[in-house]
Amino acid sequence: MPLIALEHVSRLYTSGATEVLALDDVSLHIEAGEMVAIMGASGSGKSTLMNLLGCLDKPTDGRLLVDGKNLSELSSDEMAALRRETFGFIFQRYHLLPHLDAAHNVELPAVYAGLNRRERRERAVALLRRLGLGDRLTHRPDELSGGQQQRVSIARALINGGRIILADEPTGALDSASGAELLVLLGELNALGHTVILVTHDAEVASQAKRIIELRDGRIVRDAAVSEPVGQPAPRETAGLPTVSDGPGHWTAPWREALTMSLTALNGNRLRSVLSMLGISIGIAAVVSITALGDAARTHVQISAQEASASKLVVAQSNRNLPFGAPLQSLTARDAAALRSLPGVTAVEPHYSSRVPARYGRNNDFVTANGVVGGDIDLNGQIIVQGRDIADGDLDGRSQVVVLDSLAKETLFTSEESAIGQRVILGALPFTVIGIVQPAYVKDSLGKPYFKAQGTVYIPRTTYATKLDTGQDTDSLTVHFSAQASIELFREQVRQRLLALHGGIEDFSLDSNEMLNSIFTGLLTKLSGVLSAIAGISLLVGGVGVMNIMLVSVSERTREIGIRMAVGARQRDVRRQFLIESVLLCCLGGLGGLALPWLVAQIMSFVFPGMPLAISWEALGLSLCACTAIGILFGNLPARSAAAMSPVIALARD
Repeated sequence: MPLIALEHVSRLYTSGATEVLALDDVSLHIEAGEMVAIMGASGSGKSTLMNLLGCLDKPTDGRLLVDGKNLSELSSDEMAALRRETFGFIFQRYHLLPHLDAAHNVELPAVYAGLNRRERRERAVALLRRLGLGDRLTHRPDELSGGQQQRVSIARALINGGRIILADEPTGALDSASGAELLVLLGELNALGHTVILVTHDAEVASQAKRIIELRDGRIVRDAAVSEPVGQPAPRETAGLPTVSDGPGHWTAPWREALTMSLTALNGNRLRSVLSMLGISIGIAAVVSITALGDAARTHVQISAQEASASKLVVAQSNRNLPFGAPLQSLTARDAAALRSLPGVTAVEPHYSSRVPARYGRNNDFVTANGVVGGDIDLNGQIIVQGRDIADGDLDGRSQVVVLDSLAKETLFTSEESAIGQRVILGALPFTVIGIVQPAYVKDSLGKPYFKAQGTVYIPRTTYATKLDTGQDTDSLTVHFSAQASIELFREQVRQRLLALHGGIEDFSLDSNEMLNSIFTGLLTKLSGVLSAIAGISLLVGGVGVMNIMLVSVSERTREIGIRMAVGARQRDVRRQFLIESVLLCCLGGLGGLALPWLVAQIMSFVFPGMPLAISWEALGLSLCACTAIGILFGNLPARSAAAMSPVIALARD
């Protein structure tokens, strides 16, 4: 059986409404070990025949068998395997990858054949030395002469064995001396048992072959043997290289090659790569920053709420579940005394307060007056910053003394005046200022109030009850209990005690601020989620930018794609190459995007020490997963476009 057999092969090209018959009913056989020259003028069909012989294209009609395999029945991957294991291509314009040195260009077919790194490097070095390029292993194509580049392409053709050497106008870009050397080298390869097929329009080049096939208008017009080829060298005693099949590195080598080539491609277009990464970086930075801010805000709110309501239960004179118009019993001193007797209770703080006018000199305003006992101010988490607290002697003597919060002090006194020892008028009675406390409102991490509240003053409860407000009842009280007690169990104990005191009617409510904390935390979570979703739009925009850049990259690297396919890359190899490049682009952009939230976190932690930001490992992992998903999603179209290219069309692209 002949190595290559064409039986009534035709190739028809269609361009719009125009049809061109490039090959018309061609039949020929090529035996193993032949050296054949295919001649013809431009438009004769020799390039089309070369593409068919090299398994770069399929016939429209007829049968083309290579090593007994019918090309029409082979898939694209099977044709790639046939090119990889059987053919070695020598192109007129060399078709070397410019970013690889000589040795790596030679190794390329072996990568797709699965040869491990050490073996393919040894084989590439041996071939280059055999071809006189032992001192040019690390030189890139632009550092080599035309003849040296052509020798590199010959070494590449032989790396996987190269049973069939297909040379397309091999001397077309060489000077006469280099061309003559190349023809001698091809003759030597033929003498070693390689089947050599020359495609040329030069009769002198064709005369080096043992058989000349001439084409005209897509038909064979001459198929003749040459008795004594000019300059045919004597056979050399050198063993040929064995054919490489899928080796143990078949799965890992293409992945390593794709990763290396992706890094090389990104490095070759650094500015464009950085601009592409910028969109992903902004999106990741926005999402991570908002998520971190949301987590910090929730944590801060929870801590603040826990500090405000820790070991504390507020009893209020109200219950929305009571029938309309049902009477409400006031919370009395008896209720407070009964709750103090419960196990675990540390203090019961009735709230006696009213809104009264306050005046000092010409300054006046309304303040909230609270009747308290010693220690009540501390129970509310406030600090005496000047003077002293209400003492037992003040309660026993019903003294007309008062402690101002800083808002009340700012209202009644100037910043230069000292309030301690001064007399202020509350209602119609004079009170002596004995202390200043921090204000009783929620503060942020810097100690500043979230909102401007009304000033508050504290006077002895006995003085309040006998001189300011004679009512003994209250509408709320705060029960403080041991921190080790269970809030739910303690709530139920308080409820049962008050039900017994109020005749079984639940005309009161119990609040530990947990519900409010839960609602506020939930709102923050939803708000953070909405803002993160909005920020995520920038990730999609960045992904679209990556897809656009990858499509441009595919267009610019069309010839590279064709070279890879010609030396044996399958469609999935090409697809893998561009997908990895897209994912790498997105992940590098994502890592860059994490640097900005980290910087923001450091600044926020310094400016707002009470609300520290932290970039968690979970955020890092999720960001990289998101970048990988975006890379796959938006890199899929460019990767498929690259893999779907015809090697013939790709190689023809300048």
